[in-house]
Amino acid sequence: MRKERGAITVFFSLVSVLFLSLICTAAESARIQGARAQAANIADMGNYSVFGEFEKRLLEEYEIFALDASYGTGDFSMDRVNDRLRDFMGKNAGKEVKGLAGLCFEPWQLELQESEILEYALLTDRGGEAFYQQAVSYMKQTAVTGTIGKLFQYHHDAQSAKSDQEEFKRNENSSQEQMENLEQQEAEKKKELEEQAAQAESAGDGSMVIVGGQPSQAPDAENPFDAVEQLKSKSMLDVLCSKYGVSGQTVSKSQIASKRRKKTGTMELPSENGGLTANLLFREYLLDHFPGYQDRKEGEKLNYQIEYVIGGKRSDRENLKTVVNKLLLLREGCNYVYCVANREMNTQAGALAALLVGWLGVPPLITVMKHALLLSWAYGESMLDVKTLMDGGSVPMAKTEATWRLTLDKLTNIEGLLREDGASRKEGEDYRAHLRILLNLQSVSTQKKRAVDLVELNLSSVPGLSNFQADHCVVGIRARSSWRIRPVFARVPAVFLGVPSSGLLVTADSGFTYEN
Repeated sequence: MRKERGAITVFFSLVSVLFLSLICTAAESARIQGARAQAANIADMGNYSVFGEFEKRLLEEYEIFALDASYGTGDFSMDRVNDRLRDFMGKNAGKEVKGLAGLCFEPWQLELQESEILEYALLTDRGGEAFYQQAVSYMKQTAVTGTIGKLFQYHHDAQSAKSDQEEFKRNENSSQEQMENLEQQEAEKKKELEEQAAQAESAGDGSMVIVGGQPSQAPDAENPFDAVEQLKSKSMLDVLCSKYGVSGQTVSKSQIASKRRKKTGTMELPSENGGLTANLLFREYLLDHFPGYQDRKEGEKLNYQIEYVIGGKRSDRENLKTVVNKLLLLREGCNYVYCVANREMNTQAGALAALLVGWLGVPPLITVMKHALLLSWAYGESMLDVKTLMDGGSVPMAKTEATWRLTLDKLTNIEGLLREDGASRKEGEDYRAHLRILLNLQSVSTQKKRAVDLVELNLSSVPGLSNFQADHCVVGIRARSSWRIRPVFARVPAVFLGVPSSGLLVTADSGFTYEN
């Protein structure tokens, strides 16, 4: 065998150590940068994993994403959410990566130190703004082509109806004052005529005779006001909702989220949806997801849910009563405008007014009575309209001669007409369309809160979700986690150069929000 002499100098050894340490340091630096990125990725995966545990029934029923921070216990705790986040991040950080020859190698060597949720947003924050944003986004994605144009038409109809209502109320208030004056003047005139008749009788002049307590000049025409006043004294629900009856469901104040003290988030989410179009879509969402009087779901805590959005009362009966009164006022405004503009109806009302008060000999009173008759006529027609809607029929927003039903001589028999079933009338807008108009006359901020109330009421009735509360639903968080990057390549220079190699601490900021 051949032998060779070999030797290495101390200088070359030191240079080799330095080069090896430099290479390992460079490799460690690159690995640390990758570990920082990996820490951010793991934090994001943790957020996605936590929020992947959203309440499934909320999504199925209402197309809304939210995480129940109580996890079905009814005990709201963001610490519990943070524990879940820490658990998911810890598991993801410990995963091994298969390298060459099937060997397992974890290059990042990350160790989770702690995690903290800095801010969070709840479904009920800002009056249910997060609920509104998700609902509008869902409607934008699913709205049928041409729907927006129809919704704008309903909005226009609502504004027109609002103007008609205001005009009706102004004239009704004015008419009531004038009618009070009329009654006073009528009483004075009657007294005067009775005195004249008494004087004529005592003088032996029989030209003025009192018949039934009325002067002989008093008309024999039938006064429709008595029938109208008698109708107004009755329960509107008993008269107008007799076909389907009225639900007796009621809830306590503590069951309504907007009526009780709620949890409040610490994070404000951006509002991407807003304006008239978004509001119209949100109202359509309400009509699609909450049943009403004619399509109610039995067994719910409140059966008339779209009526609750409009009325805000704690019982079905009171909510339906509110809606019926609003519908009546809505129809009164539309019908009154038609009455005033119709020449033939004005002529008929004027003729009857002359018969009723013309004998008093005070011409201005005829005008007052005529206007009061038009108001009562519009009221009677409106009662028939609302009865038709509640029975399942349809009524046109703007009346014509062909669609006007009530004649002035039938006004005294209005109660008899209201006993008829109006379901067969299908010309115009139905009950749902009129609800849409009422929603357009209401504040969206009120509708947001009441919609969330209904979501909580309905889901808490589902088996297994009895502890569900809307203010326990998290829709977004901002979190911070700290990580220790254990050394790998840095151990080489640490051995040769005596450099500490305990690792490096880094932080990763992350967050998650259910997309609008």
